[in-house]
Amino acid sequence: MLRQCLRLKNIQFLLKSTANRNGADFVEHRVLVSNVRRNHSVVPINKSESDVFDDSTELIPFQEKNNPLLEDPNFDGVVPIVAPSFNLASLVNKSELLQTFVKLGVSIHDWEKKGNIHSWIVKLDFKKDVQPIIQFLVDQGVSPESLGTIFTKSPMLLKTSIEELEIRTKYLQSKKFTSEMIVRIFSRNPFWLLFSTQRIDTRLGFVQQTFDLTGNELRALASREPRLITSNIQQIKLMNFGFKEEMGFEHQQIKKMLLTKPKLWLMNKPMLLDRFDYLHNVVKMDHETMLQFPGVLTSRSFRVKQRHGFLCYLNRAQYDPKLPNYVSPLKLISDSDSNFAVHVAKASVQEFNDFCKTV
Repeated sequence: MLRQCLRLKNIQFLLKSTANRNGADFVEHRVLVSNVRRNHSVVPINKSESDVFDDSTELIPFQEKNNPLLEDPNFDGVVPIVAPSFNLASLVNKSELLQTFVKLGVSIHDWEKKGNIHSWIVKLDFKKDVQPIIQFLVDQGVSPESLGTIFTKSPMLLKTSIEELEIRTKYLQSKKFTSEMIVRIFSRNPFWLLFSTQRIDTRLGFVQQTFDLTGNELRALASREPRLITSNIQQIKLMNFGFKEEMGFEHQQIKKMLLTKPKLWLMNKPMLLDRFDYLHNVVKMDHETMLQFPGVLTSRSFRVKQRHGFLCYLNRAQYDPKLPNYVSPLKLISDSDSNFAVHVAKASVQEFNDFCKTV
């Protein structure tokens, strides 16, 4: 409403300005237009360039006098017109489609972070475009409770044809993936369904050859951590280099680590190297122990540093199972701080909290 009022005032100013023009100017304008319409030729006036410039500048005071800037005492000023921002959440109350997605458990807020999804998502027809995909996923064994998470993570799935989805599912079946494996893949990593069978086949082949995996090992890995298959291949190569050249693991150890904790290949490499460095050089944990307890590499560094430091303070940092007072490396990353302080460190919670303040 404010913008309409401002535009109306501007239009009124223009109309007033036109009405106040000198009558002679108006007649002169009509004669000029009439001459042009009758194709009358304009006789040039022979003047020097400076004379023409001087004549032009002399017109300025005349124009200002006959076309004064009109002011409205009720008008405080012009504000910049800002284009309205598009917000999907603001349309939920007006869109039955978006309301249905919300009921499915979709996070509209997360959708708004995915670029220009609003340009096409609101144009979908639920029965024609959405319902067939829901039915397809349910027919594969996907739990209805997982649909919201699937569409939140991968809204582009709603633009994929049923024919393409069926082809990609049949490909997995042809590679002897069980129904349970397929459901796990679709539920944990719906982006998989956006990849063509050629791309998936290439990536599966790369992982199998890189780590010398058997068919069963490859299927188990893909269903356990399907994000690894659709991740950046260059990232996998860099992580392999880190495990072998920077951390000193052997090929078979790397393979075992992959099958046990594939999540490590999706981590930030500098962060992983920092954790390894602390465990190997400060805690004195060897490679075999890390292979047995790979979770220590996924835990936040400050937790391990606090707990190991407290055990050292109490002279209880003993991680060799062959010696007395053995402490499992899992205790460094699992259980609550209170359980760790009382049952592992054999101290009070207050003592542990006081120590953490000094770290």
